[in-house]
Amino acid sequence: MIPQEDRDETPGAPRKSPQMGATRTPLHLVFQAFIGAIIGIGIASLFSDVAPAQLALAGVLVAVAAWIVEHGFNLPPVNSKPGARVRLILRMVSLVGFTLAISPLLALLEA
Repeated sequence: MIPQEDRDETPGAPRKSPQMGATRTPLHLVFQAFIGAIIGIGIASLFSDVAPAQLALAGVLVAVAAWIVEHGFNLPPVNSKPGARVRLILRMVSLVGFTLAISPLLALLEA
């Protein structure tokens, strides 16, 4: 998909040249993924004495709960400040759950 600022409505028009340092993936999303994975790994290491199956189940339940909240409740609009914050938190929570769910699998690969 072409970003909105790169579109030109005239047929056959060339695309605008990208600006210096422009990326396809916004850096705030990369930062969120990095922080969410770090938090998930930290929580998984805190619960290292818990059985791997229970830890994986807890991660799946956290990710499913975040999905239910996102799709089951009326949240503020995406382009408002509260809506952006709510979705940021939901993305972080679901990434933490995903990290908790796959951390026991990574332990199995090391063994």
